[in-house]
Amino acid sequence: MNCIRCNAPNAPEAKFCKNCGTTMITPEMQTKTDHQTIKALLIIIGVDYLLSAVMFLIQKATPLVSHNDGDFARIDLVYKVYGWTSDIVTLAVMLFFLATIKNQTVKTALIAFIVLRFIFMLGYRVFPFFL
Repeated sequence: MNCIRCNAPNAPEAKFCKNCGTTMITPEMQTKTDHQTIKALLIIIGVDYLLSAVMFLIQKATPLVSHNDGDFARIDLVYKVYGWTSDIVTLAVMLFFLATIKNQTVKTALIAFIVLRFIFMLGYRVFPFFL
C-alpha cells in the first residue's frame, strides 16, 4: 500500500507511513472501524437492557413465589447480589469501552449512557425507597 501523502511504499498492515509518518488508514477502513465500534456499543447497551429486563422480572416474580419470610429473604438476597453485580459489571465494561474507542460521536453517546446507568444504579440500589 502506498502512502496517500508521499506515495512511499509501505507494508499492507502498516498503520503509519515509514517515510513521513502519516496515518495509513483509508476512509474506507475508518468507516469499517466506526461501524464495528457502533455495533459493539449497541451490543453492550443491548446486554445491559437485557440484564435490566431480567432484573425487572425477578423483582416482579419475587412476591408471587415467596409465601413465607424465609423464601422472601433468600430471593431478596439473590435480587440484591445480582443487581449490584450486573450494575458494576455493566459500568466497568462501558468505562473500558469508553477508554478504548476513538470515535467521538460514539464516545459522547456512551458517556450519556454511563451517566444514566449510574443515576439508575443510585436510584435502585442506594436509595430504593423513601418509605
